[in-house]
Amino acid sequence: MLGSSAPFVLVAGGDCDPNLDALITCFKARGIACRALLVGAQTHPRLTWDVVQDTLNIDGEPWCPAALFLRHDVFTSLIERRPAPGQRAMAWFTTLSGWALGHPEVKLLNRESALQITNKPHVLFLAQRAGLEVPATLISNDHAFLSGEVRGRQLIVKPVNGGDYARELEPVLESAPVKGTSLAGPAIVQARLEPPEVRIYGIGDRFFVFRLEADALDYRTTADCRVVAGTTGDVPASLLAGLSTLMQHLRLDFGAADFKTCPQSGRLLFLEINDGPMFVAFDQACDGALTHAIADVLDPA
Repeated sequence: MLGSSAPFVLVAGGDCDPNLDALITCFKARGIACRALLVGAQTHPRLTWDVVQDTLNIDGEPWCPAALFLRHDVFTSLIERRPAPGQRAMAWFTTLSGWALGHPEVKLLNRESALQITNKPHVLFLAQRAGLEVPATLISNDHAFLSGEVRGRQLIVKPVNGGDYARELEPVLESAPVKGTSLAGPAIVQARLEPPEVRIYGIGDRFFVFRLEADALDYRTTADCRVVAGTTGDVPASLLAGLSTLMQHLRLDFGAADFKTCPQSGRLLFLEINDGPMFVAFDQACDGALTHAIADVLDPA
């Protein structure tokens, strides 16, 4: 299938994705052959995958990548604010990931986990089993129960499926529509934690530690957030061991885990892990160490 042409890495995703720009720049600087397949509002490459003949043609030419880095395009949907770009992005992601999964000789991050959905409540449960501490957590839509819990406690709420920011629970309860005594659907409710917040990237068998300095409850809601590169010595060895166990259980060789500080104990508690994280701001903070680590794993040479 790979043919006789020189091996190259295919970088695919949204044409407005700065993460892909950073990775392509890294590949070029290292002399790693790569081609880009970028899609978006203005870019629609021609693709045909003949499943029976097992040929992949892009813009009329056969492409046989030896490695693939694929990101779901979220940026076009954010810009256009309508359903069609999201549906189109999913079609591209499904097609290219389907092709890569059918070719085990192609290097692909998170290949072993690609057919599973990262379930946030399940991951919290597994994190405990892996030796990581998690915040006090409820998953509920019981309005009366949660209204009682919020008295005298600082609690936050976030969707079980992701896709939105963490918010203070009390104002959400006051404004959310209630049917009987129930909210429309369950959500994750947790004890509010404090800065500092730490993000740890796992790439291959290496970890990269960063500190996020922001006053906002969710650092993604503010432009006033400083990313500071650290070292693995900045966090307990037991935390890295637990994260390694969790990633092995989830079959991830690429991901970013978020931790925040417990106000009572001062220890870092696990919040979540993302198997397709953005990384460009963190890569800039560590002088390109993340993109180089990705290149080390995907380099077809």
